[in-house]
Amino acid sequence: MTGSVIIRHGHQIVDGCIEYDETQLSWDEADQKAGRRLDRRRAWAFIDDKLCRSISYTTRCSGCSECPGEERGMGCSECGYHGVVRQSTWVPA
Repeated sequence: MTGSVIIRHGHQIVDGCIEYDETQLSWDEADQKAGRRLDRRRAWAFIDDKLCRSISYTTRCSGCSECPGEERGMGCSECGYHGVVRQSTWVPA
């Protein structure tokens, strides 16, 4: 899987949904902006001029887990009857 680099310029709210204003960067531009060579296998972003990378994690499904202490739910159509869902977020590098 090949990574990518974006630069986020801002966002706007349209019909209650957040739309981000992002542009793709080339690896050469990203390396120069970061001041080092970035790992080509990861997804990177420059958000508010800070270098961030994408992480993914598994969490219990909010649609079918009843108790906060459970590691997974019973399974529903929201999670594909697995009880867990994958989520991702940008964290500072």
